[in-house]
Amino acid sequence: MSQRIEQPAEQGRVAPAPVARVAKMAAEFGEDNTHFLWGPYLPIGDYTVVMADGGTGKTIWCCGVAAAISAGRPLPGSGEEGTNEEKNVLFISAEDSGEILKARLSASCANLDRIFILDRDDSQGMNLVEDYAEFEATVLSYKPDLIIIDPWHAFLGPTLNLNKVNAVRPILQRFANLAKKCGCAMILVSHVNKRSQGENANNAATGSADFINAARSACRIIFDDGESDSRIMVHTKSNYAASGPSLCYRITEDGGLEWTGVSPITKWTLEEAARRRSTPGKTIQYTQTRESINQKLIEALKLSVNQTATVRYSYDEFKAQNGDFIFGGLQPKRALNAVADLLAEDGYFVRPCSVRRNGKTANGFLVQKMDTTDESE
Repeated sequence: MSQRIEQPAEQGRVAPAPVARVAKMAAEFGEDNTHFLWGPYLPIGDYTVVMADGGTGKTIWCCGVAAAISAGRPLPGSGEEGTNEEKNVLFISAEDSGEILKARLSASCANLDRIFILDRDDSQGMNLVEDYAEFEATVLSYKPDLIIIDPWHAFLGPTLNLNKVNAVRPILQRFANLAKKCGCAMILVSHVNKRSQGENANNAATGSADFINAARSACRIIFDDGESDSRIMVHTKSNYAASGPSLCYRITEDGGLEWTGVSPITKWTLEEAARRRSTPGKTIQYTQTRESINQKLIEALKLSVNQTATVRYSYDEFKAQNGDFIFGGLQPKRALNAVADLLAEDGYFVRPCSVRRNGKTANGFLVQKMDTTDESE
């Protein structure tokens, strides 16, 4: 029986010196030439996150976008760019059958010869963590202009912790690098989680916040209040260009998508609605009503100004002159704070103060027209 002989460690052996990475001078880099498959929503060479609650119809939205890309039809806001230029789409789904996707694509008038589908059967077992090489080879073989992964987290395997930043970030970097390598846009579809979304509408995406932090573009699909077949796509993040307008669309009876216009709902609306525990539609109505009330208050304040002296009013005096609802149901100080910046833009100054009337002190405010004359003239 042979015996394993332990060799003594070499004495005095010096470990090789680490090799430093080489950084480029800023001047060595070229110009940023980011282009869009659908500007500003789908940048080429990066991924876009699309978030939606279950049952919202995010897959129908994906099919509608894929249909337009495949048939060379311009999408809303893109003008005539891309018209008649049919492009390849690779659709990887973990939830739908190819037959269902085909029906939805057909309902949106897709060029079915330009869309390649890995449905819930053909995509089974794909693992972007343990077998990324297979995923990359699959993508590159179809030379897509658009890749849709629905939902993205279905292909990460059972061991990766979606909520850990250091676990998710390398995967996200792979997505971005692959999109750049194939010169395509990529849509990563995400379910909405139950976390509070008041501070940031992008917190709706499933998994680590780094998922959205690393994305360069993100959209949220929501229901349109009171319209069961209508949805709104809100552009909640845009790093390569100004955010695009929120777009309205309707789901047709046969499961297709029909664009219907734009919506005033924004990322701010979603966040305000979450804080108010309301719907985006009701939040818009509240904001519009509030703006109307503020405008009436601003007009009343301007009319009350003496052009040569500061004017002081008690809150009760101002209500007696302009009606009990002149402050819009808010505390007067809060209502005045809400319009102070708007007044300042027009050259007026307002602030709370004490007002002495008939030997009594009351809460009130002063308002005056600021002298904007240029003394150098």
